[in-house]
Amino acid sequence: MEHFANHRIAWSRVVVGAMLVIALFSAPGALSGVPEWVAQIAEMLGYALLVAATLWRIWCALFIAGTKNGELAEQGPYAMARNPLYLGNFLGVVGFGFAVEQPLVAIGLGAAFALFYPSVVAQEEANLARIFGGRYRAYCARVPRWLPEWSLYREPALVTLAPKHVRKAILDAMWFLWAFALWEFVEELHKLNLLPTLF
Repeated sequence: MEHFANHRIAWSRVVVGAMLVIALFSAPGALSGVPEWVAQIAEMLGYALLVAATLWRIWCALFIAGTKNGELAEQGPYAMARNPLYLGNFLGVVGFGFAVEQPLVAIGLGAAFALFYPSVVAQEEANLARIFGGRYRAYCARVPRWLPEWSLYREPALVTLAPKHVRKAILDAMWFLWAFALWEFVEELHKLNLLPTLF
């Protein structure tokens, strides 16, 4: 797991590449293995999760834009959960699998995330403990790692933002929706017989 934590970007690119191969060379719905009505419900659920993940990640970014590792984020979504950005990522990857009518892909991506990302979080939390010391340990004792504790929510009257970091956060969050749009585009190319189907 430590290997994944140290190379998560490279492994994420491998997963994206595999998904691209599936999209480019499989017939629409070929891997879903579920009835059409289930696939349609999955698509609606997935799209809702994609939108929620995108908005959630943007909201999280507003509280760290320009301050990541510079100061301890303890307000907004960070008051309720220590790793709200990763929670948004989880919603996004699962939502993507459902949105492209591949419930088994959604389950697989969710399981892979649940298996590999705790090591990433543990590594990041060790780094934050080194930077912030007792203050971070007290934060960990008070705030859950994953699932938000809504009763802990608090926010400041004002938040200072660095526009370039907000812009980057918005673009990062939009990848979930762009990936879905690209998948749908490729699916249409298959329906028009403009792409070969290998499996």
